[in-house]
Amino acid sequence: MMRTFSLILPAAGVGKRSGLNRPKQYAEIAGEPMLRWTIKAFAQLGECREIVVAIDPEWQAVAEDSVGGISNVRFVEGGRERQDSIRNGLNELEEKVDVILVHDAARPAVSTQLIRRVVERAAESGAAIPAMPIAETVKRVRDNRIVETLPRANLVTAQTPQGFHPDILRRAYAHALETGFVGTDDASLVEALGERVEIVAGEPTNIKVTWPEDVERVEQILGRG
Repeated sequence: MMRTFSLILPAAGVGKRSGLNRPKQYAEIAGEPMLRWTIKAFAQLGECREIVVAIDPEWQAVAEDSVGGISNVRFVEGGRERQDSIRNGLNELEEKVDVILVHDAARPAVSTQLIRRVVERAAESGAAIPAMPIAETVKRVRDNRIVETLPRANLVTAQTPQGFHPDILRRAYAHALETGFVGTDDASLVEALGERVEIVAGEPTNIKVTWPEDVERVEQILGRG
C-alpha cells in the first residue's frame, strides 16, 4: 500500500558556514538551485501530497523562481528559529496523509529509497528517522580538556527526512510550546513527549551542505544522477 506524506521544508536560515554569497538553499548546485534539487526529490513521488517551505520573506521571489513549474508547493514565513519555522509549516498543512516528513533544505541528494524507507517505518511505528553509525571516536570536553570518551557502538548521527504520524508530531510541537523545550531536531521533540522513535538506515550521500567543501561533494553526487 502506498503511504502518503506531506513535507515541511525549513529554508529560512542563512547558512553562513557554507561560505556562499547567498543563503545556501538558493546557491546553484550542478546547474540548479539547491532548493529545487531538494524539492524535486520529494515532488516526483506519487505519494507526496503537498510541500510547505518555510522561508525568509525577503527571499520569496528567489524561492518562487527556484521552484517554478513544480506543483503542490506553498510558502510560509519562517520563524526566528528552525523549530518556529517548522511549527509555522505544520500549521499550514491541509492534506490528510499517513506521515508528515520534515527535511533539511540543505540535503539535496536525498534518495527516493531513503524517503520511502522513512515513510514506511514512520507509518508503521509512528516516528522514524534515518541514521548513520559514527566512524570517529567521540569525546566529551570541558574547558578544552577531555572528560569522557563515549562508546560509539551505541551512537549514531541523525539525518533527515524525519517522519511522524501527524498526531504525534502535532502533540510534540504543542508540548514543546507549552514547556519551552527546544530540540535540535524533530525527533528530540517527539522523544520529549515520551514517544518511541525508530531508526532506518541512512545514506552517506545524504549530505547536509554546511561547509564550502560540501558543495563540491554534493555536486558530484547530483551530477552522477
